Amino acid sequence: MKIEYRTLCLAAAITLVTIASCKPRNNESRPSQQAPGPGPAEIAAVRDAMTRGIQEVAFDSLAAAHVGKQCVVTARQAGDGAGGDHAPPPLGMVRKLGQTTLYKGEIQELSPDRLKIRAPYPTSGRYKTIEVPRSDIESIYLAQ
Repeated sequence: MKIEYRTLCLAAAITLVTIASCKPRNNESRPSQQAPGPGPAEIAAVRDAMTRGIQEVAFDSLAAAHVGKQCVVTARQAGDGAGGDHAPPPLGMVRKLGQTTLYKGEIQELSPDRLKIRAPYPTSGRYKTIEVPRSDIESIYLAQ
């Protein structure tokens, strides 16, 4: 009987210590710690660094002759433009800066309503393809 009483007291003590050390989270009292996105000057600086030495072109001036050329596309951030492929893009292909996304790769396919660009994975020989709707494209820079 004495051992059962000690076991019961020990279990109660452990329970009290555990409950006393747990504090409920109060998310309402904490201020929101969401960091603001980069400003237009920062976005322009990153875009200028990525597009150094290449020219801006209009979407309408792209033709089949431009397929395979390197480009940088500035677009409003949309959903997942990768389609069914959920693999992460190669390093340097996608840069998200707040509500703006920069894509770097080669033009794979052109259509009146979208642009497909792709970039190779460094070791596998495979490519990541991303479709960017024309309505989201803000600017296109094309290498010569």
